[in-house]
Amino acid sequence: MKILAKVLLAAILVVGLPAAAMAVTGSTTQTVTITFSEIADIAVSGDPATLTIGAPAAAGQLPADQSDATTTMAWTSNVAVGLTRKITGSIDGLFTGINLYATVAAPGGTDGTSAGETLFAAATTDYDFVTGIGNSNTSSQTITYRASVTALGPPYTTSQIVTWTLTEDV
Repeated sequence: MKILAKVLLAAILVVGLPAAAMAVTGSTTQTVTITFSEIADIAVSGDPATLTIGAPAAAGQLPADQSDATTTMAWTSNVAVGLTRKITGSIDGLFTGINLYATVAAPGGTDGTSAGETLFAAATTDYDFVTGIGNSNTSSQTITYRASVTALGPPYTTSQIVTWTLTEDV
């Protein structure tokens, strides 16, 4: 009988003690909300060097084209599914007797595709330079400017402002 009592007591302790030792618990929930705002940022590294047109290589020729590729562009863009952005460029005025061309490098894919060298043919007109930009954070893309003499005229020094815009690609 003593053995049976010991076995029953041991069984009660093994089965009942862990349940009695457990604390009462509760739980609750929270809803975490994140808003990921639309981003359309663009920046350039500075102004290009002065493009200086000098004498031609030989009499009877037009001066050689002058280029500068010392500046870069960066952009950050996020768009809704199915939408893309583009980078346009415009110039506030034209140069007398000189065509100005620009190229913006782009890595391709959702980071955009370069349109290649583009002539600023008219003032205050937007020209596409990079298209197809999706969700992208791209930096250090080279901007190349090329000045090409189309007609000789009196010497001058003047500046024009180029405006780069990251906008919806429609």
